[in-house]
Amino acid sequence: ERHRLLEIILALETEKEKTNFHLAEKEKEIQRLKDQLKSRNSTSSLLNQLEEKTKESERREQLLKSLSEETDILKKQLSTATTRLSELESKASTLHLSQNMATSFIDSPVVNVHAVEIQLKDALEKNQQWLVYDQQREAYVRGLTAKIIELEQQSEAAAHSLQQQAKKNDSEGYLHEEKQKYYNHLLMNIKKKLEIEQQTVTHLSFELNEFRRKYEEAKKEVLDLNNLLTSQREADVQHLEDNKYKMEKILKLKKENEISREKLEEEKKRSEELLSQVQFLYTSLLKQQEEHTKVALLEQQIQACTLDFENEKLDRQNMQHQLHKVLKELRRAREQITRLEPLKQLQDYVRIESSDLFQGEHEDKLKTNSPKRSTLLDESFLECPKCKAQYPTSQHRELLAHIDFCDN
Repeated sequence: ERHRLLEIILALETEKEKTNFHLAEKEKEIQRLKDQLKSRNSTSSLLNQLEEKTKESERREQLLKSLSEETDILKKQLSTATTRLSELESKASTLHLSQNMATSFIDSPVVNVHAVEIQLKDALEKNQQWLVYDQQREAYVRGLTAKIIELEQQSEAAAHSLQQQAKKNDSEGYLHEEKQKYYNHLLMNIKKKLEIEQQTVTHLSFELNEFRRKYEEAKKEVLDLNNLLTSQREADVQHLEDNKYKMEKILKLKKENEISREKLEEEKKRSEELLSQVQFLYTSLLKQQEEHTKVALLEQQIQACTLDFENEKLDRQNMQHQLHKVLKELRRAREQITRLEPLKQLQDYVRIESSDLFQGEHEDKLKTNSPKRSTLLDESFLECPKCKAQYPTSQHRELLAHIDFCDN
């Protein structure tokens, strides 16, 4: 259980580090998006500057004097327009690809906001280029239509003056005809130039409409990218909330782990204490059992000793009783012997009889007694009835000799 909790803690700590890393990246991306939005808010000021520049360009274009220079500028602008069209078409294709990539990024758990920022920046740059080019084209078309109207007015005035001069100079002859031809040729050239300019104006208006249409498409793509960016932000906010919930869950699991760890330590201490108590009780129980066995053995030995002691006591009492009887008989015999025989013969007879009698009575008992009983006989004492001298029970013969000596 503890190993499993440690593995869960390690997994949660690694997930925490990953979430912290993702949070740091998300914060950086959000800061970039904020900077991008600030730059987007500054587009209005850039548009104002562009309008001022277009006004200045219109003023400069109005100062152009010759139509040939304007046609050269028109050719150059047409070439640049074609190059821009090719560039914008390539950028539009890349923008479509990037939009498809952005839609695929939405489904992923961690959205690549940096790619969306690059796409949004590119779209804003395209939008700015379209605005500049549109304003330049509109200014040029306005200036060109004004010049065409001016040339038409000049041609009408020249035609009117030629008609008047023709009416006035019908009578002048050959010079008037030459002048008429010259003016007619000049008028035809002016009309051709006007037709060419009108064709260029129609072509440029068509191109302007195409550019406007593409501009609307690019604007729509920019709006789609903005919507994608908002959805991405919502996804990021949701991801941040999920990370916050995960962090709270991690903290909760850490607290629970700490509590369980403390409980585990307490249970471990309790188990160690109980184990020590059990070991102590087991050792004390073994000692108690040994003491019980020793006590039982001692009790058995005490019972055997008491039994032997009681037997020895009974034997001693019997022996003392018999000894008193013998002594009484000896005294009676002695009195009789003193009356009948000399003292020396009487002593020899008493010594022989007492030794034989005592040896005959106690020989069987000494054979049947155990070594323990001989030791008990040494511990018990017999005393002389006259002088109270004590002898061990095993030395009863010496006691009899002492009694004879004490009586004499």
